Amino acid sequence: MADDRKICADCLSDGTLRTWLEQTGTEDDCDFDPEHVAVAFVTVDQLAEEADRWFQENYQPGGETIEVDGNPDSDRVYHGTEGQPFEEIFSDELGASDDVVRAVMDALPDVSDRDIADGDEAYYTDAHNFEPIEAARAREKADQDEYWFANRYAFEWEDFCKRVQFSSRFFGIKQKLDELFGEPAEYGEGPVKPLYDLAAPQTLYRARLMRDDLTEAVLNANGAAKLGPPPSERTQGGRMNVEFIPVFYAAFSKATVVGELRPSIGDSIAIGTFRTRAPLKVFDFTVFDQRATDRRHFVKHSRYDFITQLQAEISRPVRPHERQREYIATQIVAEYLKSYFGCDAIIYRSSMQRDKADDNRNIVILNRDGFVGDADPCVLAYTGWSMQEVTDVRYTTVDGLVF
Repeated sequence: MADDRKICADCLSDGTLRTWLEQTGTEDDCDFDPEHVAVAFVTVDQLAEEADRWFQENYQPGGETIEVDGNPDSDRVYHGTEGQPFEEIFSDELGASDDVVRAVMDALPDVSDRDIADGDEAYYTDAHNFEPIEAARAREKADQDEYWFANRYAFEWEDFCKRVQFSSRFFGIKQKLDELFGEPAEYGEGPVKPLYDLAAPQTLYRARLMRDDLTEAVLNANGAAKLGPPPSERTQGGRMNVEFIPVFYAAFSKATVVGELRPSIGDSIAIGTFRTRAPLKVFDFTVFDQRATDRRHFVKHSRYDFITQLQAEISRPVRPHERQREYIATQIVAEYLKSYFGCDAIIYRSSMQRDKADDNRNIVILNRDGFVGDADPCVLAYTGWSMQEVTDVRYTTVDGLVF
């Protein structure tokens, strides 16, 4: 029902709506205050329409808020929204008497009761608060900035991968990695160090599927050669090496080395056991995965965020048809760490074995003059092999279900 009652400028306090009324209205006596005579006025419906336009240009439904009960014995969570009820906002802006504010509130353009009965939702509702659009944008920008900062290394790594895969693989790459990794000295801080000497002896495992050319007789005759890295001319590109440059991929547990093969039921697997003969300087991306009752000294490390984020990227599973492209970045990083950090090896989490009940770390010993042997410069000794047959394959989901 139309409301043609006259509201005058003197009914409102200084503000956007009063200014609009003074510029738009015509002079007459006010219907809400008999003392307001010959003052610029508009009808209630006209003011309500302008108030609605002003409100929707400057306010929006408030973002969700979540508050936790301050009582340590309570687990209650309270959900709300940012801002104020729309009545309070209009009341503050109008600065008018209660009857003027109520008249404008009642005349605001909105869905009717019949529309609501048909399933429409009212815009002006007490179900949530409203907040200034500028405040919401500022908060969203702050959240985005915080999100970017928290994940900055993952984003920088993504940019690096795109660059070497699709743009430039040779020029400016070292500078980009220098910016990403920083100085080697940064990794020697604190009680837990990502860059350290891995003491000898360490037991490592390497596995191959048994085939017609890899039999028990062949392995018993020359297991070290058959289970060690292939010669240069037969070396294929991998996560940490390019074609024709051999490295020694291994794991710290049998479960992990089997998982990396992705075997099928019925496959027979030869697992070689090796022992390091000398200390190895390693860059360990898994160093902050360690279980500890007090992890504060992990988080305080100046390179905690970097290692944590890059660890997830480097250990990400890669489908076979994507390997040639996806491995470019990690191959470059391996060469970079060898050349500029002086690393002998890199330790990273398995992409196929995430169960921490077993040691799920992989290690790659980078290219060198010799890998397996009883004399220098070889850093590994071969101690024997065992055969395992795959009888079952299981998948574990994030919900703890096993299939």
